[in-house]
Amino acid sequence: MDEVELPSHRHPLNRRELVSGGGESRVCGLCGKDVTNVSAYECSQCYFTAHLNCAENPPSLVIDIRKIHEHTLTLLPRHVSYTCNACGLCLDKSPYVCLKCSFMVDGGCLHIPRVIKLTRHIHRLVYTWFLGPRNLLCGVCHKKVDGNYGAYSCARCRDYAVHTKCATRKDVWDGMELEGVPEEVHDQEDNINNTSFQHIGVRHFSHEHVLKLKTDKEDIGDRDVVCSGCSFPIASDPFYMCQQCDFFLHVTCANLPRRIRLALHQHPLTLYTRDDEISSGGHNSVGLSRCGACDLHFSGSSFCCLDCDIEFDVRCCLVSEPFDYPLHPHPLFFGTETSMTMSCCSLCNQQSRRFVINCIICDFIMCFACATSPDKIKYKYDEHLLHHTVGEDVTTTTNPYWYCDICEREIEEKKHHYKCSDCGPVLHAECALGSFRNMRPGFRFVTKHGHEYEVILNDRTSLLRCSQCHSECHEPLLLMSSTTNNNDDITYLCSSTCFDTFVSV
Repeated sequence: MDEVELPSHRHPLNRRELVSGGGESRVCGLCGKDVTNVSAYECSQCYFTAHLNCAENPPSLVIDIRKIHEHTLTLLPRHVSYTCNACGLCLDKSPYVCLKCSFMVDGGCLHIPRVIKLTRHIHRLVYTWFLGPRNLLCGVCHKKVDGNYGAYSCARCRDYAVHTKCATRKDVWDGMELEGVPEEVHDQEDNINNTSFQHIGVRHFSHEHVLKLKTDKEDIGDRDVVCSGCSFPIASDPFYMCQQCDFFLHVTCANLPRRIRLALHQHPLTLYTRDDEISSGGHNSVGLSRCGACDLHFSGSSFCCLDCDIEFDVRCCLVSEPFDYPLHPHPLFFGTETSMTMSCCSLCNQQSRRFVINCIICDFIMCFACATSPDKIKYKYDEHLLHHTVGEDVTTTTNPYWYCDICEREIEEKKHHYKCSDCGPVLHAECALGSFRNMRPGFRFVTKHGHEYEVILNDRTSLLRCSQCHSECHEPLLLMSSTTNNNDDITYLCSSTCFDTFVSV
């Protein structure tokens, strides 16, 4: 249509092509969004502009929705600055108003869900138009909630509330309206636990043999063993051990629920385990799992979404808020959509992955790869455990080791590292842990090209070189293959970056 007439505007609107330029800014008079470089309708007399879809499907002048307001609401056909009573945001749009009550609401808030379930809270939340004068912080963004405007609150937890716009974000809400849905039907499958582990001899669903509870490492001696659930070493914590084969589980990993809701994803996640056989296919095309939070490859158990193509390793799933990081004085919380966009981790100085945890008091940001790094590690050339630290300028301390003990390169001042306070060795975090830290030695998988790889320990005595970057391999775990088309008899890859580049060729 070349011309339309709107009930809310006194002049006809003509269709034309709008091209931004000259510093002129145009805003749709109906939805309040920018209009640039598109076909639109414009009034030649008063410069009123509207998107094609907005003008051809104009909002109703009068609405009567009792869930929203007890009186009839009328559209104010002009842009005004106001605070929406439903969400508390200051807007410059055309609101629906009730003159009797001085009530103003944005058209986008007319169909707010009444009852919802968020990833950030264990109970359902109910929408209310007025919370009253209470000192509340939003459970998502952790900023103040103004009780004079609409928000979501928990009937069981008196001090828990969430901003309307925060609660309806796609990353925290699954889009389901639960009003009228019995809670026991919808939520009964969440947080289903595994078999009880209160006895000495137990059977875990992921293993065929009976497991025995161990409180120390006497039965395994000096062997370096890893958990079959998270692929991290079995240290001093209690663990379960199979006496018929090499199967070990941290008690924490053994008690993971089969199905759970987490802040990492808006849908319920289901626990999957894998054995030591070659994985081909799996949840992605290369037969190798990659965590959607820390972006690291892993070989252990995973929490997967049955609706989306995403999975998380168990260590990332154990991160909760507030997150207490020993090397930072303030509690940390899951990042907002703004903080998760193009952020740089304060520890590794790398561009953040999809998920971060951040401080709401200062500008400290941490990626999940750093958040799940161990506090202490074992270094074979030191009798003591090396402790995780950050922010220390090693060139100004009495410590004579100003360079990494493994790669012999300088330790950057603000990057995290591991050190022994007694003996002096200092290691880069990447040299100490490696990008294959969440994979078990001996684990094998097949890529989409049909090449088989195995995770091997780097003894750092053979001076192996990476087949991709051609640098000396310093990371503790490497990928090895004898089935690639590489000119060398055996292919070695030192990092996830090299592996991704190598298999993409």
